[in-house]
Amino acid sequence: MNKLAVCTALLQIVVCASFSLYGPKFGGDHYSYDSYFIQHRYPTTRIKTSLLVSYNGQAHEVDLTAGVLGPPELIRSLKIGEAVQAFRQSYKVCGTAYASNFTISRVSYTPDAFILRNFLAPDECDEIIKDASTSFMTRAETITPGDTKSRKHCQVSWLSSGGPNTSRIVSSLVQATANLFLTADVKSDKEAGVEDLQVLRYDIGGEYVLHHDGEPRVLTVLYYLNGVGKTWFPLARTSENIDDDPCKDINHDEASEAFAKTRAGAVMPQNKKQAMQLGENFIPGQQGLLVQSLSGAIGDSQEETKKNLDNSNIAWINRGDALVFYNYLDDGSSRLNWRALHTALPTGDGDGVKWIANHWFRGGTLASHRENKKDT
Repeated sequence: MNKLAVCTALLQIVVCASFSLYGPKFGGDHYSYDSYFIQHRYPTTRIKTSLLVSYNGQAHEVDLTAGVLGPPELIRSLKIGEAVQAFRQSYKVCGTAYASNFTISRVSYTPDAFILRNFLAPDECDEIIKDASTSFMTRAETITPGDTKSRKHCQVSWLSSGGPNTSRIVSSLVQATANLFLTADVKSDKEAGVEDLQVLRYDIGGEYVLHHDGEPRVLTVLYYLNGVGKTWFPLARTSENIDDDPCKDINHDEASEAFAKTRAGAVMPQNKKQAMQLGENFIPGQQGLLVQSLSGAIGDSQEETKKNLDNSNIAWINRGDALVFYNYLDDGSSRLNWRALHTALPTGDGDGVKWIANHWFRGGTLASHRENKKDT
């Protein structure tokens, strides 16, 4: 059976236990669980290193251990234009649990990136925004102490991802994304985990310059809470055709080495102009991958709108969609993928306030290989 046939099977992710949970980068408690396993709809068999799916009435085993710091096999086999259907446990405002359907679509080959359409329900988006708004929101900084220049017009709040103060919504998001997008090797690492949920409010003109999420964050999940967003990966490859690769004329070994030296020397972009030199002459929507609000696809004519919707360099998103991408090369080197550099482009007057949230999943010892120490 080919991989696409497996990917068309309907999956049900029912998380029965989880893994270690981390607090935010500024501190926090450490939460841990004894073990994890995944239970799927066809059949209801609990397994650790593989999953069973049903296709044409027969059960088939899919190995989840191939590759370590990239997508599990079921997700990795997706090509751009292909999608797999799944559903997760969601919660209504009254607290009632229900099954929420969503789809997983690949939008980039490197870095591996996927859109989860209808991942969050409107009520869940509202609840996260409300919880963040009623908590203490501060001016957003980066991991560099005192750096407030990289982010503009941005406020941040942190919501617990583990422990007694974690909402059922946040817990459900962690469980679903971890068990879909982390390999068994990562989930079984005692030092692997997830940071608290970062909730961000960008006012008009708000932006975050080109950056990399860094070690040991193996996986980033962005939740678009109100459908506003312009996330750009200028170096991403969105086509199998090498001629369409924005980095086809770049020596990848030299670029990787330069990227490692930059991080090792703590050479941080001081402003947007310096940061964007890494993707100089690249244009959002023409090179790389631009994740943008669907409202931006509407043109002056039906032909223009169709052209925008068919643009493989743009992934159009709505409220409740999520973006998942991997920050490491999955080649056994434990090196960061320099092509995962991305930026939050400025919001315009027509966009309004942007509400997003993100989870960073840490790879533990697997994402801290001795060779990678040179990259940080």
